[in-house]
Amino acid sequence: MEKGNAYFTVEAALVLPMVISAMLLGIFLVCYQYDRCLLEQDMGRLMIQGRAVVTENAGDTQKAVEQIRKQAAQIYRGKYAAWSFTDINISLDQNKLSCTGVGELVFPVPEWNFWNREQRWQAEISYDSGRLSPVFYIRQYRKLHRLFEKKV
Repeated sequence: MEKGNAYFTVEAALVLPMVISAMLLGIFLVCYQYDRCLLEQDMGRLMIQGRAVVTENAGDTQKAVEQIRKQAAQIYRGKYAAWSFTDINISLDQNKLSCTGVGELVFPVPEWNFWNREQRWQAEISYDSGRLSPVFYIRQYRKLHRLFEKKV
């Protein structure tokens, strides 16, 4: 049997776990970003649907909020790859609709979380939508119309 230097084996034993950990961390962070984008799309879609419900039920805010919450409950949560969808908050105050979604990612390996002491990251996506008052819209239009008449 031939004797050889085993320094390649030792270096591989030290470097290979770090390389694999870096690759898994990268994959995990890509999954986090994917889930954050999905949450943003879900909240945007819920805002558009909610705005339509508020317009249909202009006089009854309680009924509108109930219908929007039913739509929020129907969001399919199994599509998220790496995190859990924790909360949806919906509020309607004086014709201003707010939808906020919260999700969290729990790190499986404690050493991966360099940026935070906790073992979880949270993402919060919020959309706000209000309806313009007809009086405000007409006044703004008249101001713009006067400005353009002066320039012409």
